[in-house]
Amino acid sequence: MMLQRRLLVPFVVMIALSVAAGARCGEPAPKVTEVPKDLRESAKLDPFNQKYTDYKGYPILSSAKVSDTALLEARFLISQMLADRDDILKAIVKGKCRFTVMAPTEMTTDVPEHRNMTPKDYWDKRARGLGGKITSCGEENLLNLKGDRYREENILIHEFAHCIHNFGLRLVDPKFDGRLRMIFTRSIDKGLWKDTYAATNAGEFWAECVQSYFDCNNLPNKGVHNDINTRVKLARYDPEVFELIDEVFKQSKWRYIRYDQRKPQNR
Repeated sequence: MMLQRRLLVPFVVMIALSVAAGARCGEPAPKVTEVPKDLRESAKLDPFNQKYTDYKGYPILSSAKVSDTALLEARFLISQMLADRDDILKAIVKGKCRFTVMAPTEMTTDVPEHRNMTPKDYWDKRARGLGGKITSCGEENLLNLKGDRYREENILIHEFAHCIHNFGLRLVDPKFDGRLRMIFTRSIDKGLWKDTYAATNAGEFWAECVQSYFDCNNLPNKGVHNDINTRVKLARYDPEVFELIDEVFKQSKWRYIRYDQRKPQNR
């Protein structure tokens, strides 16, 4: 029996690694390519966009400065968030939404669709990612590189949560936005989320709580975060919003683990 177990373990590990890499049966491993000509023409993409991958038709783009690894990490996180919600993904794709990864040396207003945001200096200093039809985040945050100003949290999950809300859930569940707003109002009336970014409005409440649901919110920071940064804490602190998020993501078992902890050889 011991010999059989010793032979079986490496075999199981190999299968697990293959699945984690995206090479499921009949599914090719994801890869980064140049931007497809048809997408460049149909979306009238700026020459800034040079690299491309996608998740089931949802384009993930960057300039030539961004590593392939960062685009594939963005794809991985998006695939985990929407693993059980192809309906949301289809709505986002139908809405011609895209994701852009910024290199560490690129700023928010370098992204073509955000180029006209003013004042430029304010947005370049203020934002390291935006959520919307064109969602973005920085390579340094995806890969936990030195100099990441948000190293204790994951910005993609926050910003993509905005896209899920505004371009996915509003279409597939017309009652969702009203439910979210009622829960937000009740939570604030109860005195929850004082001195946090989550108290700003229903949209930021959603995105911040989605971060906590996936175990990737920041440590306490007065005026920005309290200590509710994991799924367990969220369920105890604000069970109503937890239940809403748990419903949306179909009781997802996935939790965020930092890239540099999943891939220690890349530290």
